[in-house]
Amino acid sequence: MSGAVEGHPDALEDAEALQEKMFSAVGVHETRSVVLVLMKADEIEVAVEWLREAYADNPTLKIEDHGVYYRIDCEEGFTFDLDEIEERIGHRYSVYDFLVNVSTTIGRAFVDGDTFTITTDLIGWEREVPR
Repeated sequence: MSGAVEGHPDALEDAEALQEKMFSAVGVHETRSVVLVLMKADEIEVAVEWLREAYADNPTLKIEDHGVYYRIDCEEGFTFDLDEIEERIGHRYSVYDFLVNVSTTIGRAFVDGDTFTITTDLIGWEREVPR
């Protein structure tokens, strides 16, 4: 099978294509996008619905359902207000409970009080450092 993974004959070609793309001369493409990946749970369902409503007027917000997790993309960033989300959930749910389900972030993520923010801002330069 000339190096292919048994049962996956295209795996070697996929790996070679990925390697070629990673080492291409095209380079890095800068964007003002952030990404948040959340593992699903009952509380996360409520939080994602809250985010949809809170940012309904933001056309760059994109929420993708990937079965066991959500991928959320947006230009510039967004904030979850866990005080508001906790009211919808109906029991104590803090930002630290929320963080248990944060899988991946692309951007600058920080906690300020009971909010979770992911942004492209340079904290301390473009935005005040949360205290």
